[in-house]
Formats: sequence, C-alpha cells, structure tokens
Amino acid sequence: MNTSVPLDHDAAPGLLQGAEPGLLLPAEGVAAAAVSPQLAAGMQDEILSAGTELERLQKLLGDAVVQLQQRFGVAMDLQRGLPEGPGRDALGGELHAALVALQFEDLASQLISHSRRRLASVADCLGNLAVADDEPGAEVNWVARACPVAQRAVDAGSVELF
Repeated sequence: MNTSVPLDHDAAPGLLQGAEPGLLLPAEGVAAAAVSPQLAAGMQDEILSAGTELERLQKLLGDAVVQLQQRFGVAMDLQRGLPEGPGRDALGGELHAALVALQFEDLASQLISHSRRRLASVADCLGNLAVADDEPGAEVNWVARACPVAQRAVDAGSVELF
C-alpha cells in the first residue's frame, strides 16, 4: 500500500517531494508510518466527524446570514421612510456598512469548504492505513494547502442590495 503523507518540514531521508509543496511521499521500498489499523480507523472517524461539524457550522452560518440580510432589508426600508436629514443619512450608511460586513459569510464558507476537503483527504489516507494490505484503498486526492481566501478582515467592499 503506497499512501501520501503531508509533512511541513523539508524532505527527510526515505521520502520524496510530492506535487504539492510540503507533500512528501514514501520512497520506493520505504514503509508508510507504522499506525495500527484500529488507530487509523479511529482517527478517520474523528476527522470525518469534524468534517460533519464543519458542514453543520456552514449551514448555521448561512441561515443566520439570510435572517440578518432580511432584517437589514426591513431596517433599510424603514430608514427610507424617515424624514430627510443627517440622521437618516447616517443610519442608511450604517445599515449599508452592516450589510457589507455580512459578506464575511461567503469568505467563511470558502474557508470551511476548503477545510472540509483537506479533512476528507486526510480521512481517505487514514482509511487506507486501516484496510489490510491486500485490500484496495481509496484514491487520496490531496487538496492544495493554499488558502482560497486571502482576506484577513471584513472591512471594505460593496454589496448588492436585494
């Protein structure tokens, strides 16, 4: 069984650099890490559970943002009904800024999806370690380590109002 092992350090003896930076593959004739099938299966279960929890988090986050967008839409409609003046304009600006800040949900969803794909890759690798050497293992599709979201804060941008 030939499995890929992600490592953060430079290539070590007995390992070859993989296609992804930081991804090292066991060299020909070098055994993969000695992990009991039971331990690998238990670790796989934990990683799959973490992926499921991230999926639930993504749904909860999406639901909360939909509700917030609806509430802000109502608030903006109410704001438009106020008499002209600096207070109305200031309130409109604040509501618009709050809607822009809700764009974080898209960024968070991208990060959660990327993390789930990375966890699935590790779970597949652990699943391969858990099966007997004579059984075929799942194909491991390693996900690029690069983060899909470069933004570190939600403070600027534009939003289309419903």
